[in-house]
Order: sequence, then C-alpha cells, then structure tokens
Amino acid sequence: MKWILMYSKLKFLCICFLFFSTFSNGYALDKKQPIVDELQILIDVSGSMKHNDPYNLRIPAVKLLVNLLPNGTKAGIWLFAENTKVLVETGVVNNQWKKKALSRIRKIHSVGLFTNIEDAIQNSAKEWFASSEQQNRNLILLTDGMVDISKDIMQSAESRERVMVDQIPLLQQAGVKVQAIALSSHADEDLLNKLAFNTNGWSETAESADQLQKVFFKMFKKAVPQDTVPIKGNMFTIDKAINEFSVLIFKDSGALETQLIAPDNSKIVSSVKNKNVAWLNEKNYDLITVKKPKAGNWKIIAKMDPDNQVMIVTDLKLQVDDFPSHISEKESLELMAYFTDQQQLISRDDFLSLIDISIEQTDPLGAKKVWEMNPVSDKQGLFSQTIGATFAKGKHSIKIIADGKTFQRESVHTIEVVESPVVIETTVNNEQRTGSLKVIADEKVINTEMRAVQVIISQIGKADENQVIEKTADGWGLVVAAPELGESKVINFSVMAKTVEGLSTSPNIKPIVIEDGLFATVEELVI
Repeated sequence: MKWILMYSKLKFLCICFLFFSTFSNGYALDKKQPIVDELQILIDVSGSMKHNDPYNLRIPAVKLLVNLLPNGTKAGIWLFAENTKVLVETGVVNNQWKKKALSRIRKIHSVGLFTNIEDAIQNSAKEWFASSEQQNRNLILLTDGMVDISKDIMQSAESRERVMVDQIPLLQQAGVKVQAIALSSHADEDLLNKLAFNTNGWSETAESADQLQKVFFKMFKKAVPQDTVPIKGNMFTIDKAINEFSVLIFKDSGALETQLIAPDNSKIVSSVKNKNVAWLNEKNYDLITVKKPKAGNWKIIAKMDPDNQVMIVTDLKLQVDDFPSHISEKESLELMAYFTDQQQLISRDDFLSLIDISIEQTDPLGAKKVWEMNPVSDKQGLFSQTIGATFAKGKHSIKIIADGKTFQRESVHTIEVVESPVVIETTVNNEQRTGSLKVIADEKVINTEMRAVQVIISQIGKADENQVIEKTADGWGLVVAAPELGESKVINFSVMAKTVEGLSTSPNIKPIVIEDGLFATVEELVI
C-alpha cells in the first residue's frame, strides 16, 4: 500500500480487512534492533481429548514444532483445562531448551475437567499485555471444545464474552497474532475465527487428529517464517551459501523407509548414523536435518506430499514484505521482495541481473497462475508485483520463487479472500492530528440504512473508549484524535445491519491500527 501526501492532508481508502501496518520508510533490515520471534503454545488437555485425540497425536505434533523452532526464538508451552499450567517455561530456544521441552511433552494428557480458554490466554500472554514492544508475537492455540469453565453455563458464557470483548483488544495492542487450531467439529469455531481474524492470525480445523502434524506445521510457518528452497518433483537444489537444511517429509502409515540421495550419489538413511545428520522418524513424518550439506541437486526417495518442505539456514535470504492473512474481494495486494546478505540489502547489478522472481498462486480449486515480479525503477534491489484483485473467495497458496541461476529460494504463504460489504474511508488531517472515519456499505449487498455502528477504541494502559457512530448528511462518520508520541490506537467496529433481502447481518470488519507515525511531518509521510 503506497501512501502519498497531498498538501497538508492525506486521504486514503482502507478496505476494512487490512491493518494499517507500520508507517516506516524502510524495510526490516533498516531497523536498529532485530525482530525477535516470540511464541506461546497452548495445548488443550480437557477430558474430551480422549475422544478427539485417542492416540495423543498432540505429542508428535508438538515434538515437530519443538524440533523446528530456530535457536534464538523465545518460546513457552502451556497445558490448559480448568486452569493453566506451564509445561515448558518461556525462554530463548537453544539445545538445552529443546532437550527440556522434548522430555516434558510426554506429560500432555486428556484428564482435565473444563476448557478455560480465557485463563489460558491470560496466563500465557500476560507479559505481552504489559508491553507494546514491537516483536513478532504469536500464540498457537489448540482446542477441541467450547469455553467451559463451570457447570453453570452462564459463567462460561461470561468468560467467552470476556475473551471477545476484553482479551482481543489486549492481544491487538500487544501485537499478538493468534494461530488457532480446532480439533473437533464441536470446537467454538466462531470464537477461534474471531481470535485469528481480529489479530491478523489464522484459524484452521483439523478434521482428525491424524491431520494435526500438518496443521501444526502450517501454524509454525505462519508464526516463524522460514527460508526455504523449492522442491521440483522429488529434487531440490542446495547452494554453497546454505549452511544447513531440514527437509520435512510427511508419510502414510506403513510407508517405505525415506532416503536422501546427495549430489555425490551417497545415500542417507535413518538406520545409518552420520555426524552431520539428525533424523526424527515419526509415524506420520520424517524430519531430516543435514549440517554442512554438499552443494548440488539432492533427491528425496519417498512418496511425495505437497506439504513437504525444505527449510534452510543461510545468510543469503529472499525477503518478502509482511503478508496479511486476509484480504477482501477485489482488493489489490502489492508484494515487495528483495535479497539480503547478512541482513544487508543486495543492490549490485551483477547479482540482480541474474535474478528472476515469480509469484505462483494456487486458488481454492487448485488452478494455478504465475506472475513475474519486476524491478522497482527508483529502488535498486527491490522487486514488486500487484496481485489479488481477481482472486475468488477462499484460501489461496502464494509462492514467491526466486531463481538466481546458481541458487534458488522460495517463500510460501497462505491468504484467505473474504467478503467485503463494508469499507472504511479515512481522511487524515496532519495539521489537526485527527483521522476522520467514514463507514461505507456496498449498496448492492447491505441496506445502507444501517441500524447501528459502534466502535471500541483501545490504547495500551488506558480504558477502552466506546462510541456510537452517528449518521449525518454525509453518512456514518467519526473523528479520532491521533495517539500520543510512540503509541498506537486500535479501532474495532461493530455494525448491525440488514442485507438488501432484509436479513439481519453483522459483517466482520478487521480492526484498524493507527500509529503515531501516520501523523508525521510532510517529509516523513512521503514514501
């Protein structure tokens, strides 16, 4: 999204499913302090798991996640039922932390009495709630049930309401994305979807416990993005800049032994020890980590699965600007990509002249479309392309694939295209430091005589502001003052309306995050 200042006012259209991300003038490599990946994992251990996960496949799923976590990540694991208990203390991931985590995950059980999601979120995120520090914060929540804290259904209903009304704004203010997994058709999917949607996270249903490993891996990729190389058929290419790779291979029960064939035709198998190879052999997957790998073409001998992936450790990275989890129908999404070496932007002509970057989109029906990314004329080293305006509703896979002739890189993402019957038009007055919000309904879908439009304005350390937007001659509008220096405001919308057919509806409107940086000087606002 490009922001252009016109005189002293800035007017822009914000489709309601997008955050106003950050208004910095640069990319991640320009920031003085590196962003730390922070992750809290919440595992439901209520009694209903005996039915929904009878073989306790939560254990190999969490084991996969623990083994995948990169060193330097800050992570903790919690078990929750009627109350919440620490399984693995929050700490910086290293070999010692992983060893402790792997020794404790056997304690995952299914004997809890209730499902207290409110308490689980409060305990795992309380340090985040006390700080608005800008890190990559993610909460992975696995549950198979509804909010259930007491035999008194009213107490459970009140707890659920507190999650929706109180905790979601706190998560937003702390910059926490919720990656929610429902393991049962009886899970409160509406609550999980709202937790994910309103925090720019993701929600997924595992139809059975057998799918848990794949769903956990998807949530891991959302929470802790990895450098990867593409798999073509059963082949992948490792270049000299790669220090280590981990290949994850999903397999069916009873599958033949997985093998890796190195560029020199040597064979790597789980039964033969190798000082540079670590092999995690589980019933449903193999995770093979190779240190100091030989450069060249590697071959996988196994039944191939589309969710297989090769993750790499390298200084030569393909960087892609933050992806939203959701976009609206007919909305354009501008993608920006670039390469870094040891966190420094590569802008040399001799390197860039060899780079081709493409975008491969797979729609909900499996159809594919490819775009080429183009060099940005006034920003040496950057490549861009705009997609999304023609995407159909549903979940889409987006791959950004870079070919450098002697090396390849890949960045894989999933987005969901959702209906957008309401947009928020905002006029920012830089002189008065105010933002005017105008709610506009699609008259082909929504009866424009909306019954009620309410906003909740949240700011860390302050009580929430509840306001009703009044209808004027110009429509439904509200003026919001700029946040204090270095602060931000989160604006949540609640619209009660009727469709043109007369049916009651309450459209999901993704919250807007307004940061102090939006109200800067003229020079700072021009990008």
